[in-house]
Amino acid sequence: MKTNADADIVVIGSGHNGLVAAGYLAAAGKRVLVLEHNDYIGGGVSTAELTEPGFLSERCSMVHVLIQANPLITNDELGLLSRYGLEYIHPEASYAAAFEDGSHLPIFRDRAATMAQIAEISPRDAEAYDRFMDLAVQIVDMVAPSFFVPPANAGEQLAMLATTPTGKEMIRASGMSVHSVLAEWFTDERVHIALSRMISEINLAHPGDLNTGLYAYAGPGFNERFGMAYPRGGGEAFTQACARCIEDHGGEIRTSVSVEKVLTEGTRVVGVRTSDGQEIRAGDAVLGAIHPHRLGDMVEGIDPAIARTAAKTRLSTYSALVVHASLDEPLDFKAGPGLERVPWITLTPSSLEAVYRSYDELRRGQLPSNPLLEAGCPSIADPSRAPEGRALLHMLSLTTRNLADGGPSRWESIKNSVADSYLDRLGTYITNYRPGLVRAREIATPLDIEARSASFVNGDYIGLAMHWDQMGTNRPTPELSGYTVPGLSGFYLTGPFMHPGGGVLGGGRATAMVMFDDLELDSAGEVIAR
Repeated sequence: MKTNADADIVVIGSGHNGLVAAGYLAAAGKRVLVLEHNDYIGGGVSTAELTEPGFLSERCSMVHVLIQANPLITNDELGLLSRYGLEYIHPEASYAAAFEDGSHLPIFRDRAATMAQIAEISPRDAEAYDRFMDLAVQIVDMVAPSFFVPPANAGEQLAMLATTPTGKEMIRASGMSVHSVLAEWFTDERVHIALSRMISEINLAHPGDLNTGLYAYAGPGFNERFGMAYPRGGGEAFTQACARCIEDHGGEIRTSVSVEKVLTEGTRVVGVRTSDGQEIRAGDAVLGAIHPHRLGDMVEGIDPAIARTAAKTRLSTYSALVVHASLDEPLDFKAGPGLERVPWITLTPSSLEAVYRSYDELRRGQLPSNPLLEAGCPSIADPSRAPEGRALLHMLSLTTRNLADGGPSRWESIKNSVADSYLDRLGTYITNYRPGLVRAREIATPLDIEARSASFVNGDYIGLAMHWDQMGTNRPTPELSGYTVPGLSGFYLTGPFMHPGGGVLGGGRATAMVMFDDLELDSAGEVIAR
């Protein structure tokens, strides 16, 4: 290590991927320094009193799904659960669709419970769901291990998949749309709507988009196999557990530090320069959560051709508008008792045509008359998030940053009226909508989401589009998919725009594995059992 180094590893950004990677590196004996632009850590996995004291809202991610399959959690590799205070709550039903016609469809982790609910709508589809989930769980069992390690060679992976019936279906579905896959299994539009809406909230894609069909299996399959979970106390609990792990192993996290340039000497990355002109040196490596669209501006010495290709990567079709609100009491849904205990509820027309019309309008930059809304009170599953008797509302609508009438700049002038209309729409699904129910609120537009995290360009909170042609060894580009930048040594990438993708997955584990190998860390085997 160079004697003038400020740390062995300098990490740019404290989003959950960067914190996870930093935790692994610190546990393996490296002196880690994490630099965060904001005055808080965690990026999208962070909690704050956005409306009133005592009401703990999630800035972005409310539900933790795919990370439940990560050895970070299943094997508690960093001790987040056993040593550093992380605890997950697993509701019986984490997701449900409430329809305009008064019916509803909850999706349980327990398959029999879900089938019983579907049978009330369509006995045929209940039987189909059983067969569909057999295949979905088989697919998840095949793909889940690959999510948390560096991406495998695409050709070898395809060859292996082609040897089994399940693998062949994965290849076929990968090129299809979610709509096409679901249409092969289900006849009742409400079943189709419930599943497609759940999936589109995860991948921010139109259900009719090609190269998304595998998610039709993966979303429900992950739910049944591992469950959806909510960290007790909010995402801050996950973030602070990571921070305690890093600091317990001698690492340091600094907030309100903006990195503007990654510094090189020859072809070696040696540190970073901050916006106030300070240079911070790294003895071994720099790890950056730097969006592909920003690499050319931030990284000295990067090959211009690599930077140009990275800048062309596609963002997701949709973004989100989020209304955080403190409520005088929990929501009371018209659709039936028990629904108020489901933290993630899609509010939707009963017609597939009406739902798809909303997706199409958003793609054209228009705000639809039937917004793609979800709403719920996470404080029901986790009472620590709101004062006794009160409730916390998390309401999200898929939307677009680039409005056809006025462009992105128009959001500031319309966000309050849009939020009013969304709350009014919510009122048609509940019995207790009245003046005073909403005590206070905070609105996050796509521009606000982008401002909170440099990883969420255009408000894309999964980093980049998760169509199948932009995943695995193509995420974000073939040249960058190994978490390194060709032509530069001592520099690594992490973030939602890298494999395995956006959402709360703990993808920094895979980056750490690559760094373990490159740095020849003998202690790595004590942290990650391969």
